[in-house]
Amino acid sequence: MNNKGFTIIELLVMVGVLAVMSSVLFIDFGKDSKKFALERSTQKLAQDIRRSQAMAKSAISGTENTTGYGVYLSKASGNNTGYIIYRNENENPYYEPGTDAVVETISLESEISICDIKKDNVSESDNIMSISFEPPDPITYIENDYFGHEAEITVCTPSDVSQFKKIYINNSGRIEISD
Repeated sequence: MNNKGFTIIELLVMVGVLAVMSSVLFIDFGKDSKKFALERSTQKLAQDIRRSQAMAKSAISGTENTTGYGVYLSKASGNNTGYIIYRNENENPYYEPGTDAVVETISLESEISICDIKKDNVSESDNIMSISFEPPDPITYIENDYFGHEAEITVCTPSDVSQFKKIYINNSGRIEISD
């Protein structure tokens, strides 16, 4: 007798194998989803810093008082899940609420935070930092300083401190991401 088909046992074995393979896939995906969120958030922050730099370089103006663009980061009072892109409306190269215009407020992905902000390898005591760009070159300010300094922003997953990425910005305008 020549039967062409599957037996019920063969079908059950195949369903079992597929169930085991898909469960392994979904378990691994859960672990990697935080890594992907961390990578996306870090890339987005670096891209927004570059966007501020480009807006200053192209001299996009909001008003005649615009003296540049920048990114304001804060991890003070638990406000470490986002940042602000601002248009500088005064002579100071740092963000001043109420004086400078907010271009955009950006939130990091869920479960991702700004864990540390450093200037010249020393954590900022007030947990805030402005990185601004003044046209036309643009001149890069880290807080008030425009020469010989470097900022380090650590983006991490607070539930697993071993997962983090760092963004480095120096006064020459170099922006780099590192593990």
